Amino acid sequence: MRWYLRLGRASEISHVRRRGRVAGGPTLSAYAVPERSGVTRVAITVSKAVGNAVTRNLVRRRIRGALDECTPLATGLRLLIVAKPAAAGAPYAGIAHDVDAALGRLGESP
Repeated sequence: MRWYLRLGRASEISHVRRRGRVAGGPTLSAYAVPERSGVTRVAITVSKAVGNAVTRNLVRRRIRGALDECTPLATGLRLLIVAKPAAAGAPYAGIAHDVDAALGRLGESP
């Protein structure tokens, strides 16, 4: 079961990218802005630089699966996760490790 909601508006996504704190790894970058409502909302972005549609969807599913396995964050955030081209060839364990590490850094108080 998902512990987060979807962040869908383009204006919200661009706000998180411009104003958010950044944490990254070899396969992804994560941006975060505090959410007033206390609920965590997430957007996942995978560009064409990562690969074709099949590869992009595989990477998106792996990131979503890694998020589902993570411990929910105590505070509400608007999260943007941007996959890097290295994510295309990375195993699930590598992506899951990067998601855990990024959320750990972003979930701490600033």
